[in-house]
Amino acid sequence: MEASPTPMSDLLLHPVRWRIVQRVLGRELTTTELKRDLPDVPTTTLYRHVAVLIDAGYLTVVRERRVRGTTERTLTLDQTKAEGIDEAEARAMTPEQHRQGFLLMLSRLAADFDRMVERGDLYERLPQLGYHQAALYVDAADQAVISQGINAVLEPYLEDAPGKDRVVLSVIALPDV
Repeated sequence: MEASPTPMSDLLLHPVRWRIVQRVLGRELTTTELKRDLPDVPTTTLYRHVAVLIDAGYLTVVRERRVRGTTERTLTLDQTKAEGIDEAEARAMTPEQHRQGFLLMLSRLAADFDRMVERGDLYERLPQLGYHQAALYVDAADQAVISQGINAVLEPYLEDAPGKDRVVLSVIALPDV
């Protein structure tokens, strides 16, 4: 009997796996680079969560090489998988799971912003930084059209290219209450 796949929400709602996915999003990283980027995560914990994400098909090993008797893997994330949780899965989540996922995303955004400020290159990076809100008046069909349009606009920029900096774009659509 084949095991059922792990729901995307279970994968993403774990803070260490969320951080791994965010670091790999849009690029290829070795496990050594991941460890450097996440120094507070114990090595065994990091490798265990990387294995979970690989087994779930979320991360892909694009290369392996021998380094001092061990195998170093280079990982990538299919950005189409980065779209996250589908509607059926979202409906199966509890309100607390939705709250946890949203707060996890917000806390990672804040941590990434703090890291940029601490590096001391805030003003140098201002042309690539933006944060704003806009009120839209949409129904479900309009929201689908907007999402498809955003995806079409972003598609050419999803691959790493020489001379290009990695910028993480986070889009949050939150119904007004």
